[in-house]
Amino acid sequence: MRALILFASILLTLSANAETTLNVFGPGGPAPAMKNCAEAFGKEKKVKVNVTAGPLEKWESQVGTADLFYSGSENMMDSFQEKISSLDGATIQTHYIRPSAILVRPKNPEKIKGVKDLVDRKLKVMVVNGAGQVGMWEDIVGRMQSAKALSKFRANIVYAAKNTGEAEKKWNEDKSIDAWLVFNIWGTRNPETAEIVKTEPELTIYRSMGTALAKSTKQKSLVEEFVKFIEADSCKKMFAREGWSQ
Repeated sequence: MRALILFASILLTLSANAETTLNVFGPGGPAPAMKNCAEAFGKEKKVKVNVTAGPLEKWESQVGTADLFYSGSENMMDSFQEKISSLDGATIQTHYIRPSAILVRPKNPEKIKGVKDLVDRKLKVMVVNGAGQVGMWEDIVGRMQSAKALSKFRANIVYAAKNTGEAEKKWNEDKSIDAWLVFNIWGTRNPETAEIVKTEPELTIYRSMGTALAKSTKQKSLVEEFVKFIEADSCKKMFAREGWSQ
């Protein structure tokens, strides 16, 4: 009898733990702020929020356990919606945005002032052609309204990464790269390896961070609470420290 009682107690404990755990999946860009926000929500609600970050292929096999997805751009969210059948498109919300920026080496040895330098000067430039930055460099340079500018910028690209994590690794390994056209958030988290140069106001673009519930979540009300919490003052400050705004 005691063994049965103990077994029943273990089952109840496991069930309770399962009910108080949320699984969140998304890219690396918003991850630091999302993880801090998840930790704060977990402490307040006495639940555990697991945030798994990285390219889709890293966590695609785990989507069946997901309660919430987050993205690094509207384009990325559209891609998730196409590839992840359990993503509930009706629940998509956009929460924050961040601007394009140029990362340069510490103390800016090439004295890069903006995108026009990346077009007009012979510099080694890195971009990301994937994830939340699909078409990003073309969107930025295209605002110069010059086919010649696009051609000159392309000629300066020495590396086009598939995602920002790959680009970050390349930036740290290949010191010959002069500039990395990316988002400001990658500079705020790496001040020892890069300085941020703002893109010219007329050339600056913004990409978003949004969320979408999983159709299969069994804790919809709790997930909805977390989504609201993402825009609460405490989380807003966490995102702001990383370079995000509304």
